[in-house]
Parts: sequence; C-alpha cells; structure tokens
Amino acid sequence: MNNDWLANNYVEYIQANSPQYHNKLEEADLNLLKELFFSINDIFITCNYFEKNEFSDKNFINLLKEFKSYISRLLMVIPLNDKYLLDSLLRLLVEKLYRIIYGKHHHNLLESSVRRHERRKMSDRLNGRMLKKTELDTLYSTYSSLIHHTNSTPTDLFNFRRLAEVNTALISYILNTVVEIKEIYTLDFLVPILQRVNLDLSTKMTFNNDLQQSYKNTLLAYNII
Repeated sequence: MNNDWLANNYVEYIQANSPQYHNKLEEADLNLLKELFFSINDIFITCNYFEKNEFSDKNFINLLKEFKSYISRLLMVIPLNDKYLLDSLLRLLVEKLYRIIYGKHHHNLLESSVRRHERRKMSDRLNGRMLKKTELDTLYSTYSSLIHHTNSTPTDLFNFRRLAEVNTALISYILNTVVEIKEIYTLDFLVPILQRVNLDLSTKMTFNNDLQQSYKNTLLAYNII
C-alpha cells in the first residue's frame, strides 16, 4: 500500500507550523524528511504490536512505550534546528533501547531494577547475547560525550542567531542515527521475539499495509510475515 500521504501530511504540518524552516528546504531535504518519517513509522507500527495483553507484565514494556513516544518526538523537534536538543533526545533513545534489550534478556528482573542498573553492568551481562552490541555501545558513548561535553564545545553553538539559521544537514544526521537505532531495535529486540510467536492475521495485515517495503523485506527474511 502506498502511504506517501502520511509523509506528505507531516511535511504539510511543518509548512503550517514552521514556515520559515520549511521555506529553506530543498526538494532533496524534503525527501530526506519523508525517509526519516517512514523509518520512525516502521518503529512506531511494530512497537504497537506489544500493546497486546500478553506483554503487559514484561519488564521492558513501559520502556518500550517511552521509546516509541520519544522517537516520534524527533519529528517535532527537527524544525527547532537545535543540535544539542536533538543529541539529547537521541542519547535518551539509545539508553531506552539499551534497557529494553537488557530487560528482554533478564526477564527475572523487575522493571525498577532494569531502569536503575548502570550501563557498565548491563554491557557486561549482554556480552555475547546481541548481534549489534558494538554498534549500541558506540552510539551510547558518542551521544553521552556530546551531551555531557566530554570534549570542549564552541560557545557559538548556543548562539540564538546561530540556532535561527536552518541547518538542513541535521536531517541526514538524524536519519543516519535513526537508521542505526532501528537496525539494533529490529535485530536485537523485535526479530528474536517475533520469531517465537505466530503473528495473528490482523498484525500481518498491518505490517504489510503500513511498513516500508524494505522493512517488510527484512521481516520476510526472518520468516516473520
């Protein structure tokens, strides 16, 4: 099914609510925005599967709901043109994903414990149990450094005139990270769970109708849909 109208609605929302930002975008920028929208939409749609009662008591379920909510907020924050805000949100998403995967592998832990365990402990306990652990650790370290200013930061990054200048390179910057987060989410959380269940017809129809073809191909490769 062609869902271009969804991405077009998003672009129209930006045009109506952030006209100055929208007017600075080239056609290539708009296409990247739509690509970002669909990547986030793939995560949003598949996260919805876990709203079923059978997952209501899982220690990762509330973290997953938060992950879904915050990754959607990226679409709202982009027109603000604030890289530090975007980096902070991406760092939050990486940590949420880390704890979601940790909870999945340690189902005996309470949610409160999953939320409190320090990253070093989680990392040690996930060694040898993930396909994309190196990539997740790298994202965590990178965005922790960015938001905590481990390295010195030019002061003009916080200049309001600088923030008012539209930096369309931020779109591809965010898209690249979202694609990486999506791959980790898919291979180390979604696929291992869905491979153990028989998807109901309604879910299969939703996935077939609402996911990007490339993402459907990934799920098909793992015999999920």
